[in-house]
Amino acid sequence: MTDTAFWTCPPDREVRGHGVDYTLTLLLPPFPAGTVNFAPHNPEEARQFAESFDTVDEVLEELPAASAADSLALETRADLDIIRVGCWGNVISITDPALVDGIGDSPLLGASATLHERYPDARIVGSADIDLGEYHSEDIIQLPGGLLLHAEGWSGVEPLEVTGDPQAVVRALGISPETLVDESIDLDEESDEIDWRALGRLALGPCDPWGRSDLRMSVFRVRHTSGSTFRMQEAWFWN
Repeated sequence: MTDTAFWTCPPDREVRGHGVDYTLTLLLPPFPAGTVNFAPHNPEEARQFAESFDTVDEVLEELPAASAADSLALETRADLDIIRVGCWGNVISITDPALVDGIGDSPLLGASATLHERYPDARIVGSADIDLGEYHSEDIIQLPGGLLLHAEGWSGVEPLEVTGDPQAVVRALGISPETLVDESIDLDEESDEIDWRALGRLALGPCDPWGRSDLRMSVFRVRHTSGSTFRMQEAWFWN
């Protein structure tokens, strides 16, 4: 079976949608509040994580490593088959275009639920969005014990659908009102006006790896599952 088995378009087909973020991070206890020294990246653990991830059918190839500050340009269909995984001790992160949704499947929620079963003590934070002329976003914060915050929908079209109690999540994380103000997060605003991604980064605190050029990540070319491939075709090759 080739890496194009589930695609119905060629590898050089131009991507039409534009995504900003499609990441999911697990923070395993302890949850530090101060300065963090990340452990060295573990490539073997990264491959195992990639092979077991919800959206991945098979890892086909390992590519040269990248940093957590690198952005992967999505220009063609072949670029959608590239994922990155970082495993730095108690922090595990993945960036995968298959986490983006435009058809109401909520892949971020599904992947988080699977990971919560495997890592019940982890704090799980994810964000995925795409601009299709209209902007769709999905954000999630999953805490140990089951406390969940999930926001999904089309900003500027209708209020986002929010599951969970944002204030309860903020209290559980120990985020102060002053910090929310500093980050321009007002939980009393309409749901599509709230910066859920910024709240997620507060949930990770000093363990947020994104944008750090000193952190290495494994890069893989994968075959996504048939369901993930279908969702990507609908999202990334609109009209």
